[in-house]
Amino acid sequence: MGALRGPVIAFVAFAAAFALHIVAGALDQGWLFAIAVVLIFALAAGFPVLSMFLGRPRSGWETQAILVIGGAGCLVLTAGTLWAANDRAWAWWTWPASAAIAAVTTVVASRLSRAA
Repeated sequence: MGALRGPVIAFVAFAAAFALHIVAGALDQGWLFAIAVVLIFALAAGFPVLSMFLGRPRSGWETQAILVIGGAGCLVLTAGTLWAANDRAWAWWTWPASAAIAAVTTVVASRLSRAA
């Protein structure tokens, strides 16, 4: 159960930023919309690192579980943000770029967990 705490809290933060972008767009608040979009991308791309930080794994198994869940979450959420940034159209580079971002941030999370 401990391995799910970090990714769940990270997803709640992502969902809150997503909701903020919807509200800001509906209220025609461009500055708030821009902040929300930056938060969405940062939370999507940094999902493994944030999951690791918030999950505070106590064992090697929990660390691996958080890295797998966080990496998968990063892949999907980042692909979604790139799809939205590309005028809601899939491009050939969407999934490879998402995979590269997920790989880099998962490696960073892994290194940070060993350093801590």
